[in-house]
Amino acid sequence: MDKNRQGAKASYVAFFVFVALWILAPSFVRMGTREAFVEFQAPALHLVAKGRDLARFWELKSKSSEELAAASRDLARINAALELKVRTLEDIRQENIRLRELARYTAPREFLTIVARVASRDSSSWWHRIILRKGRSDGIRPGCPVVFSDRVIGKVSLVHLNTCEVDLVTSPNFRCTAYLEGDEQGRIVLVSGLPANSLGTARAKIAVIPTDYVAPAGQSAKVVTTGMGGVFPAGLTIGTLDSNIRTTQEGNFKEGTLQPSRNLFSLQEVSVLVPIHPAAGEILLEKRYEDFQ
Repeated sequence: MDKNRQGAKASYVAFFVFVALWILAPSFVRMGTREAFVEFQAPALHLVAKGRDLARFWELKSKSSEELAAASRDLARINAALELKVRTLEDIRQENIRLRELARYTAPREFLTIVARVASRDSSSWWHRIILRKGRSDGIRPGCPVVFSDRVIGKVSLVHLNTCEVDLVTSPNFRCTAYLEGDEQGRIVLVSGLPANSLGTARAKIAVIPTDYVAPAGQSAKVVTTGMGGVFPAGLTIGTLDSNIRTTQEGNFKEGTLQPSRNLFSLQEVSVLVPIHPAAGEILLEKRYEDFQ
C-alpha cells in the first residue's frame, strides 16, 4: 500500500513539474513543439481523407451505366449553359477594364484560387475549425479567406507545411465587416462568431445594426462582405440575418443572429483565396515565422 501511495505521489510530482516547465519554457519552444506535433499527425490526416475519397470513388464506380449516362447528359447541359455565361462574363470583364482605365480607378485586390479538400474537423471545436489538405508548400498564407462558390466559409488561421487550419464563420476568433440587404444607406455591421459547446448548434452574431434598420418583408436579409480590411473581396455572401433582431442593453444599436450561408457540417472541398500581392499584415506574419525558423 505504501509503495502504491509513493508511486501516486511521484506521478503527481512529475505532472506538476512538467506543467511548470511548460509554462516557464520560452515561446519558441512551445511553438516548435506544436509545429512538430502537427507535422507528425499530418500523414495520418492525409491517409484518412484519401481513404474517404477512395470509398466515394468505388461507390460511384458501382453505379449502373444508365445512371452514369443520365448524369453525363445533365452535366453536358450544365456545361453548355456555363460556357455561355463565361463568354458573357468575359465581355463584361473587358468592359470593366476599359471603364477603369478611362476613370483611372485603382484596381481591386487580385486573388489566386487554390482548391483544397477538407482533411478533418478539429475535435476540440467541431463547429469552429477545419483542417485542409493544403499548406505552406502550396502557397497558402495565414489570413487568407476561405470560400465555397460565392459564400464565405472562414479564414485561414494557422499554416503548416502540408496542412492549414481554418477558423469558420462561427468561430469566436472570426471577425468581418458586412452590409445588410435592404439598408440603402450602406451602413457597416460587424459579424463575429459565438462560443458554443460541442453539442450545441454553432452560431454567429451580427452587431452594430442601426436602430432604424428594417429587414425586407417576407424573406431573410442577406449579409455580404464589404471588401474593407483587405481580407475578403466585396460582395461575398456570409449568410442571412435571423428574423429575431433585438435591441442592445444600451439601446443605441440592434443585434441579431447570423445563419451561415453554407452547411458547415457537410463541407468536403473549399477554395482558398490567396492574395497575389500580400498585405502588410501578411508580410509581418511571414517575417515572424522566418525569425522563428
